[in-house]
Amino acid sequence: MIEIKEIKQPRRIPFFGMIGGMFTVFRHAFQKPVTVQYPEKREDQGDRFRFRIYLSTDDCVGCTLCEQVCPNLSITMMLLDKENPRNKRKIYPSVNFGTCTVCRNCEEICPTDAIYLKGVFETSRTRNSFFYNPLELEKNEEDVRR
Repeated sequence: MIEIKEIKQPRRIPFFGMIGGMFTVFRHAFQKPVTVQYPEKREDQGDRFRFRIYLSTDDCVGCTLCEQVCPNLSITMMLLDKENPRNKRKIYPSVNFGTCTVCRNCEEICPTDAIYLKGVFETSRTRNSFFYNPLELEKNEEDVRR
């Protein structure tokens, strides 16, 4: 037969736990807050911060290397009827920013530097889609929102 032993926990006085919690709150009450009130005060971004992907459709040759190197398939090629003597197939990358991890692989592999990243932080949109077509990738974020 199996014997079950009761393990007795030492009794703790709840008063000491409450005092410790109050001490922690009191200690943090006089410290400078870590958070920033964002729209009113803006923090400086780092020198190497790059978030927003841009596309120069005049330089794009439609090689599909950016689509092939994207680790989570955020870039897909899209047919765009634009006259460009360098891009005979008339396909250009479009980006889904909802799944983009900003790994910068597309920027590094582009042979003509048609895809580049800039330090734009505010990329909020009013519609429910994070999908940027090639024409929207060419524009600034303020122009896309209109």
